[in-house]
Amino acid sequence: MIGVNKDTRSWLEIVERIDLKAGGIGVCIDPKQIAIIMDSDPETLTQSAMSIKSPFQIRKRGVETNLISADNQRARDETLISNIAKVHHWFEQIKSGKTFSQIAAEDQTSKRRIQQMIDLAFLAPDIIRDVTDGNQPLGFTSDWCLRHFIPSSWAEQRALIATL
Repeated sequence: MIGVNKDTRSWLEIVERIDLKAGGIGVCIDPKQIAIIMDSDPETLTQSAMSIKSPFQIRKRGVETNLISADNQRARDETLISNIAKVHHWFEQIKSGKTFSQIAAEDQTSKRRIQQMIDLAFLAPDIIRDVTDGNQPLGFTSDWCLRHFIPSSWAEQRALIATL
């Protein structure tokens, strides 16, 4: 194995099989190799302990792609949180009479970007709470919001975001 150090190679030797399918990964451990490491009889090992299955989601952010295990604690999406705060500020400026062009010039962004993001100012409070707590669906990102229409109805927002 090119590029794999000795310690990594030792750990890979205990893997009997890896099953990867849409939305899930399974890893089967070789009981004989574990028995050697543990200095025990392979027959005494619990077969169910020799396989691990976990659902996952693929999360893309720019050029980066992450495989997120459902068992992992979710991290707060600081970009999404920042964008929600930013659009609330923009919306307050709009209410005070400023145009998209004026706001764009002041914030050194484009008028189009403001128009794309302004719907975030109308998210249901519980959705915003979930985002700030890091409990939003993995697919609900700033990039997703740029590419999709967000309905004004809070019930419709909840239904849409639940599908992500």
